[in-house]
Parts: sequence; structure tokens; C-alpha cells
Amino acid sequence: MIPNQWYPIYDARLLKPGRPIAVRRLAQDLVLWRDLDGRAAALPDRCPHRAARLSRGSVRDGCIQCPYHGFRFNSRGECVLVPVEGPGAPIAKGLAAAPALLREEHGLIWLWYGDSAKAASEVPWLAPAPWENGSVFMTSFDIDVSYLRVIENMGDFFHLPFVHRRWFRGVGERLVNFDAHVEDDIVKLSGTLSHDARRRWQYDYRLSAELRLPAIARVQEAAKLHLLISATPIDRDRSWIWLRYSEGYVPRWLGGALLARGIAWFDINPVFKRGDVPTLKSQQLSDPGDISGYHLTHADRAIALYFGMRKRAFEAAGVQPHEHEHHALSAAGK
Repeated sequence: MIPNQWYPIYDARLLKPGRPIAVRRLAQDLVLWRDLDGRAAALPDRCPHRAARLSRGSVRDGCIQCPYHGFRFNSRGECVLVPVEGPGAPIAKGLAAAPALLREEHGLIWLWYGDSAKAASEVPWLAPAPWENGSVFMTSFDIDVSYLRVIENMGDFFHLPFVHRRWFRGVGERLVNFDAHVEDDIVKLSGTLSHDARRRWQYDYRLSAELRLPAIARVQEAAKLHLLISATPIDRDRSWIWLRYSEGYVPRWLGGALLARGIAWFDINPVFKRGDVPTLKSQQLSDPGDISGYHLTHADRAIALYFGMRKRAFEAAGVQPHEHEHHALSAAGK
């Protein structure tokens, strides 16, 4: 997990006032809630008193209240009430909890993972396309796959005619006019799946994508159809997936949002969950961050560039990633 990065951890629409939510992100168990001002707050999901899960409690006066003995904690992690001692009684400093640093932007709640003194002023985002008209659909779910495998998959077009041959019959197997480069800390790639000798029922498919640290990607599936995806680690081998589909063909008032929802259902269920996920789970890597067993080709250049950016982010944070990644990156022309 890349340190000193903003990671999206929850759909802001689903965090309702007065209702605590338990989430596990970046190998941390957290409780989320909204304070009296409606701002998102998060603490470790463990009461400092006797280790009960705070997420089983309730929200009182903007504070999270432990379900075991009623101790209350504000958004700064300070214990503000110990009921058994009575109001106004001195509270031991050891009852404080470490608050998480959060931001709420783009419909998501973001967590800073790393040194809070080095928190970036902006969250990592990919600007919307000029044709976007509000016809969007957003959803999220958990999968038993590392976030690194998911981002790799977003930077790989040439699995399409094999993993998804049932749904994309006739698409070309050869990747032509391929380009992958880094621009403004974003890996940008494009290419066409084509045929050497195309038959009547076969077709070329043009795709483009962008990858950005720590784990956000956008794939242009058609001229006016974008998939924006974020893969946040739950832990090393599981991920929380957030998806945003945008289409620019039908205005929202004519049912464009319903069209985006229908496209999302198809892309998520038969395509991603039944095609990509089993394939990603079959990859025989004991460590998701270890790509030394890969022999990357030119068509994998975007993956090499992403892992190169990841390696530099670790170095900037003063942490060394897997040294054995270097060989695979060099082979793909990093």
C-alpha cells in the first residue's frame, strides 16, 4: 500500500447523519460517522476503554458512543464523557483515540494514509470529459482480489478477445497503434484491437485509458462512454471497488441515467465479476506487489509505467518497495 496518498474509502451518499458505519480499509478497522456539522469523521473501530467495537454503538450529539459503557468520543478522538464518572468528571488522557484524516470530494470520503503532516492539498482525480451531461451511475462492492491486480487489468486491453470473447465476439486480437506514456503523473494509453485480415463479422475496437496513483483509472469504452474506477485496499488480498459510469449519448432527462445504470450492470456482472475477477484470482502470485515472475511485453508498457510510478512513490515516502520488481519493469521498457 503506497504511503502518503489519499485513498477513497466510502461512498459519501451512504454515510447518513446519526448512523455509524464500520469499514475495513488499508488493513485498518474504522468507524465512520457524521458530526453535528455534517462532516465525516473516523476513528479506529476499537474503544480505548475495553476494546469494544465503536461501530456497534450510536451517534450522540455528534460524537460516537461506545455500546459497552457509553463512553463518547468526538471527531478529534477526544473522550468527552465517561457516564460512570458523571458529567464534568476529569477524563484520563489515555482514553483518547487517534482520528483519521478525511476529505469529502467527488462524492467520496477519502482517507490520508501516511504522515498527516505531508497530506496533499488535492485528492487524486481524473477530470471529467467535456461531453459528460450528468447521465451517470455509481456503485461499489468488495472483491477478493488485490487492488494492484485490478489496476493492472485496467491498463491491459489485449485480454478482451480472450477473457470476454463471449460478449465481444469478432473483436481483433492484435493491438495496433498502441501508445503508453506518462503525462502529468498520469499513465495514458490508447490502442486498437484489430485483425490482420478482417472478415465481415469482425471489427476493430478503439480504447483508451488513464491510470493514476494510488489506484484510480478511467477507461473510455466508446466515444461518449467512460468508466471511472477506484480500487482501495481492504487489506493485501481484498479490495473495495467504486465505479462511476458516464454516458454522453442520452441526456439525463431522457433517461440517460437509466442507460448508464444498464451499461454498468452489464459491465460489472457478466463482464467484470464473471470474467475478469476469476481470471485475476487465478494469477499465481503469493505477493500482489511482487511482479518479478512477470515477463512483460511492449503491450504491457502501461503496467510497467504504473509500477514504475508506484516504486518512485515509495521512494519519495522513504520506504523501499520490492526490489525484485525492477527486473520486470526493465523488460517492458520502463
